Amino acid sequence: MQAFVLKANAQEEIQFTEEQVGNGQAIYRETCQICHGNRLSNGQFGTPLRGSFFRKNWAGKSLGELVQHTWEKMPPDNVESLTWDQVTEVLSFILARNDLVAGDTPMTTDMETLNTIALPWK
Repeated sequence: MQAFVLKANAQEEIQFTEEQVGNGQAIYRETCQICHGNRLSNGQFGTPLRGSFFRKNWAGKSLGELVQHTWEKMPPDNVESLTWDQVTEVLSFILARNDLVAGDTPMTTDMETLNTIALPWK
């Protein structure tokens, strides 16, 4: 498994915990899996959230943009229904499935901070 060192030009780094990943997995199964599939890339209705498609789609963008998009657009039949904590948890799960490694510090819900964190894909 390939791991990334996630620094955003001396800005903030992507951080999330195993607890957030576990909580996010439960949210994903309940809310996202129906469209995006059980492997995050095999859904009938949603775009892949794992692998090259996802990484290319979010390359050059900030974690804040991903959080904002997820909160505003997902799930499509009930947008803005997830709390900010739920969004950061489900994204922790998705990022972990894209080979990012959990640590000791939870992902923040502060958008000003999240907007300074670059996603690692180019």
